[in-house]
Amino acid sequence: MFYLLYIAVGFLCGYFMIHWMPPVTPFDFTYFITELIFNPLRTFLAMICFFIGFLANAVVIRTVIEGVILCLQRKQVRWKEWFICCGGMGSFYWLFQWETRLAALFFIFSLIYGMISVDLDRSRQYNRNL
Repeated sequence: MFYLLYIAVGFLCGYFMIHWMPPVTPFDFTYFITELIFNPLRTFLAMICFFIGFLANAVVIRTVIEGVILCLQRKQVRWKEWFICCGGMGSFYWLFQWETRLAALFFIFSLIYGMISVDLDRSRQYNRNL
């Protein structure tokens, strides 16, 4: 059930981050910087949503990567959480529909952090969520 929460938090944070950042489609550097400076609350909230969202999505991506690697090694995979996480990756489709560049940046940060945090040694007894 925690993975559904991570998927929902990652999607909502991505949505808010995209809508609170200045538009980047016809990119004008002066307008972009001016909007960031003159709207500090929106900028701060967008950065917080970006940070929380990419951490939540990184947990989901890590679970997908671990499941694939464990399946290839013919080890036990938690199929239920793996399928939930694979389905949750579809949330990036909607983020890419709204703003491609920001969603790509969001996805790349999540992917890199998710790959860094992969742990294939399941004998450790600490909390693996973050």
